[in-house]
Amino acid sequence: MSNTRILAPVSLALATALFLVTLPLRDVFVWGLLHAFAEASMIGGLADWFAVVALFRHPLGIPIPHTAIILRHRAKITGAIIDMVQNRWLAKDAIRERIEGWNFSGMLLGTLETEENRERLLEGVQSVLKEIVRDFDEKRSAAYLTQIIARHVQGDDLLRWVRLAGRQGMAQGWHRNLFSHSIGYAAGWLNTPEIRAAIIHHLRDIAEQYASNPLRRIGIWLAENTNTLNYEELAEAIVRTIEDELARMRDEKDHPARTDFELWLKRMIDGLETNTELRTNLERWRHELLYSGRATELLERPVRRLRDWLLEDLEEKDSLVMQQLRTSLERGLQKFMENKAAQESLDHWLKEKIAALVEQHHGEIGAMVQRNLEKLDDKQMVRQIEEKVGGDLQYIRVNGAIVGGLVGACIFLLKYYVFP
Repeated sequence: MSNTRILAPVSLALATALFLVTLPLRDVFVWGLLHAFAEASMIGGLADWFAVVALFRHPLGIPIPHTAIILRHRAKITGAIIDMVQNRWLAKDAIRERIEGWNFSGMLLGTLETEENRERLLEGVQSVLKEIVRDFDEKRSAAYLTQIIARHVQGDDLLRWVRLAGRQGMAQGWHRNLFSHSIGYAAGWLNTPEIRAAIIHHLRDIAEQYASNPLRRIGIWLAENTNTLNYEELAEAIVRTIEDELARMRDEKDHPARTDFELWLKRMIDGLETNTELRTNLERWRHELLYSGRATELLERPVRRLRDWLLEDLEEKDSLVMQQLRTSLERGLQKFMENKAAQESLDHWLKEKIAALVEQHHGEIGAMVQRNLEKLDDKQMVRQIEEKVGGDLQYIRVNGAIVGGLVGACIFLLKYYVFP
């Protein structure tokens, strides 16, 4: 642009200098030809200078009619630009036709094909997740979770879940471990001083009930005083007998007690949903827990712990959550790549949404152009136009000078040879 700004004035200056130099020698053929060329070149250059300047401003600041054309017709030019951009270049039909040729699924798969782009996507997701979790309100979340449970979880659901969990546990043999653990707990419970004292107490009560007449009472008194009847030893024998039986129940896989326990547990699990008393109590407990506010209080702590754990985990570059997301993303991309119907469905949905947005907001194109043009004052507008097309306009001036000079030379030759 800077070179072309200099070129036009230089060409006019050269034409003027040539005109002045050849003026005293114009009667000589060669100099006369150059003089005619320079004269016409000056006229052409000045005329084109006036025409170019008149587009943007008043030449020499003189308000000559039909000059400063762009500024005088700014509103008309703005309207023409808006119409050209909105209704010709970016018309609705043209945009929709262009959109129809786009393959969104292909672009998505092509972008996420490289591991680098997938990692960038996951980094962005990780940053967003950290902000979301950081702003997590445990009280509001616990209350919302309680509402979901109250709305969607009924007594029948709880019974069904318990039944399914029970059947699954029995299928995997959890009830056998439960039985063995319970037997071991019972054996340990028998060896406590409290239980031994209770057995001795019951044995004494039985002995007193047995001594209902004087002869029996005398016999028991003699047995107790001669240590023939020792309640501690009798209690120890009872405990050892029960412990031995419990040990067999624990160690023998085919013990009848195990079979009886399994049959009882199966009947209980299968009958959960038909147990009227249990259903009534469970519904009452559920209602009291969910609508008394206790459930929200109970859920606040686990929700808070979950939030703290998520924040700590998401601070790690290769966190557990991100590992799962990475695996899910790769599996999802693979399935999406193989599912042509899903790709077509996504493309169709996106094209419909974009077409609807174009239909709804197409007028914003013209409004945006108008707002941007209105931000410019007259000087800024003229300067921007000159920056874009000023170089070509300067070449018009140069071409005007050259063409004018050639026409002047032709007229000189015509007058010299044809009409001497």
